[in-house]
Amino acid sequence: MRRISTFIAGAIGLLFWAYLVMAAGERLHDDPVDYNIEDLDVPDPAELGLPEVGAVAQDPPELAMQTEPKRQVRAIEPDAFGSPAFTDTGDLERVAARGPLSNVQERAKPRVALLHRPFSLAAGVVAFGADQRVRLADVMETPADRTCLTNDGTEWPCGAMARTQQRLFLRNRSLACETSSAAWQGEIRARCWVGVQDVSTWLAKYGWAEAEPSSALAVLTEEARAARRGLFGEPVR
Repeated sequence: MRRISTFIAGAIGLLFWAYLVMAAGERLHDDPVDYNIEDLDVPDPAELGLPEVGAVAQDPPELAMQTEPKRQVRAIEPDAFGSPAFTDTGDLERVAARGPLSNVQERAKPRVALLHRPFSLAAGVVAFGADQRVRLADVMETPADRTCLTNDGTEWPCGAMARTQQRLFLRNRSLACETSSAAWQGEIRARCWVGVQDVSTWLAKYGWAEAEPSSALAVLTEEARAARRGLFGEPVR
C-alpha cells in the first residue's frame, strides 16, 4: 500500500512539472523581445572618414614619390642567364649566334653496289671476274695453304677448309658491298653482306678468319678460340 501511494505522488509531481514547463514556453512565445533603436550605439558615418561615393583613392604624396615606374623587360637573348630588368638596357644590340666549338662533320652514308657471281679465293677474299677482288674489312685473310693442329698435334688443312666454308656460306649469291661503283679494277677493301648477314662477322664468329686486333670483331675471334671453332678446333668432316 505504501509503494502505491509513493508511485501516485511521484506521477502527480511529474505532471505538475510538465505543466509548469509548457506554461513558461507559451508565455515566452507570446511576449516578443522589444528592442529600442534609441538604445543602440550607432556611429556617425561622418566620424569614420569614409571616402565619398565616386571618388578615387589616391596614394599619399610621400608614397607616390617613392613608387618607381615599372620597367618593361624586352627579351633580347632568350638563352642568356639573367634578365634585362637588372642591367642597363640603354644600348642593347642583337648579335649573331656563336658558332660551334668544333667542326662537326657528318659521316656520309657509303654507297653500296650489288656484285654478282662471287668467287672465294680464300677466307676473307672474294673475286668478281678476273679483274676485281674485294678484301673483306675487319678480318685478316686466311691463306688457303694454312695448316692447323688438332688436340693430338696432327696437322690439318684449315686454310682450305676455311675457303670451302666461305664458298658454302656465299653459295654463289650476289654480295652487297660498300663501293661507289661496280666497275673498278684491281683490289679494294670493303664490307660486304649476303642479305642482311655481314660476311666478315660470320667468318669471325665461326672462326674461319681472324679479326684484326683493332676491329670490333676481335671479341668474336676470342669467343671462337675459347669454343674451339673453325681454325681453332678439329677438322670438319
